[in-house]
Amino acid sequence: MNTPDSLEEVPAKSSPAWVWLGFIFAAAFLFQETLAVLLEFEEAVTNLTLILIGLAGWIYWLFCVFRFHKILIEMSRNQYPVGAGEAVGKHLIPFYNFVWIFRWPTHLSDYLNQRGRVHVVSGKLLGLLLLLSALTARFVDGGVGLIGMFAVGMYISAKLRRHIQLVKGERLPPPPPNWRSEGAGPANLTN
Repeated sequence: MNTPDSLEEVPAKSSPAWVWLGFIFAAAFLFQETLAVLLEFEEAVTNLTLILIGLAGWIYWLFCVFRFHKILIEMSRNQYPVGAGEAVGKHLIPFYNFVWIFRWPTHLSDYLNQRGRVHVVSGKLLGLLLLLSALTARFVDGGVGLIGMFAVGMYISAKLRRHIQLVKGERLPPPPPNWRSEGAGPANLTN
C-alpha cells in the first residue's frame, strides 16, 4: 500500500533522452532502402547497411528505455519497481521479451497514473503498440517499425517530461512570510 511518504518524489538528476533522435535512424533506414532500389545497389551491401542502421536504432531505443527508468528511480528515491538495467536486460531474453514488452510499460503507466500528475494510457496499449512496431520492423519494413517504436517513445517521454515539470513545480520553497503583508510587496517598493 502506498503511504504519503512513498508517493513523495524528488526532481530527477538525469534528463530525459532525446527520443526524437531515433527518427534519424528511421529516416536513414528508409533513405537507404530507397537508394538501394533506385540505384540498384548490390543486395549484400544493402542488407548489411540496413542491418547496421536497424541495430543502431534498436540500441538507441534501449538507451531511451534505460533513461526512462533511471529517471523514475531517481524521482521515486529508489521505490520504482523496475531497475534501469533490468528494463534493458530483459529485452534481450528470448521469448520473455514478448512478455517484458508489456510489463515495463504497464509498470511505468501505473506508476505515473498513481501519482495523479499526468494521465498515461494503459501500459498494455503501449506494449501492444511496441509489439506491433517490432513485428513491423521484422516482417514488413524496418524503417516503419522504428518510426512506430520511437513514436511510442515520444509519447512516454512527453508524459515523463510533464511529470518532471510538475514535480519540480511542487518542490518550490514557500514564499517568505512577509511577502503578502502590506508594505512588503513589489508594488510598495517604489516610494
